[in-house]
Amino acid sequence: MAQKRLAVVSALFAPTAFAAPTSSESLATTLAALLAVIGLIFALAWLLKRMKVPAIMGAKPGLKVVSQLPLGQRERVMVLDVNGEQVLIGVTSQQITLLKSLDTPMGNAEDNTKATNASPKTSDANSAFSSQLNKILKHNDAS
Repeated sequence: MAQKRLAVVSALFAPTAFAAPTSSESLATTLAALLAVIGLIFALAWLLKRMKVPAIMGAKPGLKVVSQLPLGQRERVMVLDVNGEQVLIGVTSQQITLLKSLDTPMGNAEDNTKATNASPKTSDANSAFSSQLNKILKHNDAS
């Protein structure tokens, strides 16, 4: 009886049961595992992009767009609030240039972005931005 058990156990754990697969099987399983991992990476990247998590997408809590004025198809002038300090920047497709650090802060970003139609509050904020931009441009032309 003990010999039968030993024969069954030795048959289960024989070296041929755990033999390495052939090289073509090994290559195919390695390639399949690699493709699965790459697919998983792309799926997770797509999922994170769709979720738009601010911390992952690079949004910083101390940086806000106060106002922006398009000057062309890809050119615009923007006022940014960076930790309470407002700066005027020029944005093109090739570069971003600091134009001026503003001494007097402009209105909130919420005033400029909430209303989609031209409300008096939004038009006042846009005219304030335009007048401040004109002052800066005139000051730079006089220099």
